Amino acid sequence: MFLPLYLFAQGNQARQPNVMVVPFVEPGEGENDRLKDAVLNDEAVPLAMSKIKEEFNLRNFKTIDFLTEFQRVQNRAYAASAINSKSTGLQSYVDGARADIYVTVKVTKEDFPSGASSVTLLMEAKERETGFSLANASIVSDRFRASKKELTEYALEGISENFFNQLKQAFRDMVNNGREVNVVLNVDENCEFDMESDVVGTQDMTLSDELDEWVLENAFRGNGEVRSGGNGLNVYMRVPVYDPDTGRPRSIKSETGKLRRFVNGLLKEKGFMVSEKAASGQYIQLLIQNTKE
Repeated sequence: MFLPLYLFAQGNQARQPNVMVVPFVEPGEGENDRLKDAVLNDEAVPLAMSKIKEEFNLRNFKTIDFLTEFQRVQNRAYAASAINSKSTGLQSYVDGARADIYVTVKVTKEDFPSGASSVTLLMEAKERETGFSLANASIVSDRFRASKKELTEYALEGISENFFNQLKQAFRDMVNNGREVNVVLNVDENCEFDMESDVVGTQDMTLSDELDEWVLENAFRGNGEVRSGGNGLNVYMRVPVYDPDTGRPRSIKSETGKLRRFVNGLLKEKGFMVSEKAASGQYIQLLIQNTKE
């Protein structure tokens, strides 16, 4: 029996994750143009997205309609100036709609010398916060003398329960074990702080030792470790998908923000501070600097 994903969340108040089916586009420069082309100029892609969304609905998943979100963005007053900006790439649609899981759909057509063609339908489900792959499937249609749209309809008949079972299991594992994040702490080249020898806090321990204890206490189910390497530290830890007490969703940023504030508290009286230098999914880079005067 296929159970809704929210039943695997911790706490009675955990909401059901939102699923958004989106077109696959290569990231980078021109991403939004490729996105518009897939939605507006390729009949097979919206067809596949609509059918896959329907399959999720039939299995009691809560879904967000990408085409509605796409049209909403196009209709904004500032769309004319913003539509070609980087902020309107695929990830911004997913983030803006607050999708918890997004499923990319790619449809490619192959022509053969006989005049027949086939399409390959690729699906991959990812968690929005980390981009972690939860499930994937590849379906190849039979060969026919037909349009890409017609061949896609044939391919869509081959969607199996295995894809949805993969997603269910992977999400359940993530809820039970937490998301894995990697926080890297480096020292600015103009900063005099020495991770290997300088002591911080009230217990006169190195930053590495302090973080060892903090991670043990704060990582999800105590699952984490700190690795030292010269004047840098790598913190690997699990953070919850849902708050263990309230069942409400937790973001990676809210969890790693606790670590940053803890480190800042240790360094403040020593004349140093830590700030976020970069963040991408579960990878966060922090930089220790001299306190700005």
